[in-house]
Amino acid sequence: MLELALQRAGEGLARWQTVCIEQISTVPLASAEITLLQLIGKGGRSKTIKELAQTTNRTDIPNIQYSLRKLASAGLTRKQGAGRSGVTYRLTEEGSQLADRLQDTRERLLLQALAGCPDLARRLHSAAEALEHLTELLGAAVRQAEAHSGP
Repeated sequence: MLELALQRAGEGLARWQTVCIEQISTVPLASAEITLLQLIGKGGRSKTIKELAQTTNRTDIPNIQYSLRKLASAGLTRKQGAGRSGVTYRLTEEGSQLADRLQDTRERLLLQALAGCPDLARRLHSAAEALEHLTELLGAAVRQAEAHSGP
């Protein structure tokens, strides 16, 4: 039941991200690209693929690279440097503006949604902490399963 709830929440988040971006942009972005756009813009510094993969708990580097090329083709990110360890990604001015508008839109809509549920913000904070812990436990379980897998 927990796995189904997590799957449903993930799908709901993907729809939420897509609907929010569609309200402010005509650039067709999937949930994965929207997440990367937001992460690259966070903190005001360039990010490596390794950082983006770790932050999103993803191991599918080719798919992350595809999403980054899609963002670059849309004029939202810029690749800097060369070689395996020297490549970073930064938002362009257009990408920064879109990320800011997206954040404003999400905050406005979430505040409206949370207005009728005053206790929900606190509960969501607790849920986020529990999900981070669950992510760590699942990661440990994956490593254990991989270590014991055989032909």
